[in-house]
Amino acid sequence: MRIKLTSMGTLGSAAALALAISCLAAAQQQPPRPGAPAEEVYKNIKVLKGVPNEQITSGMRVIARDLGVTCEYCHDEMDRAKDELKPKETARAMITMVREINKNNFEGKTEVTCVTCHNGHPIPANVPTLPPFSVAYIGPGDEVKPPTLPTADQVLTKYVQELGGEQNLRKVNSMVITGTRQNYAPGHSAALPPVSMEQYSKAPNLAVTITRAANGATSNGFDGTAAWTQNAQGRVNQLAGPAANRAKRDADFYPALNMKQTYQSLTVTAIEKIGDREAYVVAAVPQNENPESFYFDTQSGLLLRHQFTATTVFGDIPYATDYENYRDAGNGVKVPFTIHIVGPSRPDCANITIDKVQLNASIDNGKFAKPAPKP
Repeated sequence: MRIKLTSMGTLGSAAALALAISCLAAAQQQPPRPGAPAEEVYKNIKVLKGVPNEQITSGMRVIARDLGVTCEYCHDEMDRAKDELKPKETARAMITMVREINKNNFEGKTEVTCVTCHNGHPIPANVPTLPPFSVAYIGPGDEVKPPTLPTADQVLTKYVQELGGEQNLRKVNSMVITGTRQNYAPGHSAALPPVSMEQYSKAPNLAVTITRAANGATSNGFDGTAAWTQNAQGRVNQLAGPAANRAKRDADFYPALNMKQTYQSLTVTAIEKIGDREAYVVAAVPQNENPESFYFDTQSGLLLRHQFTATTVFGDIPYATDYENYRDAGNGVKVPFTIHIVGPSRPDCANITIDKVQLNASIDNGKFAKPAPKP
């Protein structure tokens, strides 16, 4: 996902299933053929045979999130394929158990997942919790009346105005953003050192983000037709399905102006809180995909959060990107200079700080082309 002049793109989320440092990077073999099963790409696959290789990394992050752990809880840090840690064998047994439960009780649908029992804890609770000491009673006359909601058109019109207005937005046709990204794992105080990142975007739909860590650079982009990622080892993947569609939406240089064309329907559904701010929730439904949610500040009109759910064989994966610190980047156009990405596990979770925004920069289209794999 991207930070563009309209700030609707979410840096890191477009390719969230394939970005940055994979939990299984050390176990990768030669570049896979599209749709290849996991056992053709990763070493020592035992219970996930037949699962598309593209879903393995995201699946591992789902498990890490559901148990509240990091990759190293089950995997050797230097060689992910090793079987020396007992939790790895336990995880295999649990995956088999969950599959059998879904097969025998839910017609094979993914209804039961790790979070069903674990809910963020390595050892699931087996004793019910007591209710609170007191429960507020709501009697006649205490009912809360639903608020009057604006239309989606009204919310988007205010959003565009607060960003600088359509006229100013369209005066910008390219952007270079530089800053830092610091990955972290939810529920853990330790965080990796911040790394430099740069993002290039150009109208109508060219985009590339490069993150430079100590172990090498990772990148993800959209070249106007295809979405791709490249990891620190030089392996290049072309995204497909919903992940590619999200990358295409994120590469739109004017997403705030094009939302009504991008989504099949836009509906204001509720008012919810994001931190200490109240926000209008706009349900945005892409064609044949999971609905997404956009949260717009009821006071400022600016976008506070973009949230979506990715579906995998391991269960649904929620992702969210929060925006703060909107500032004038030039030409009267506002851009969020602080971004928080929340996903199932590291590296899907990150805090991004923007240092510099350059508008209408000269960018060669070759910058966005899918790179050749490194030898």
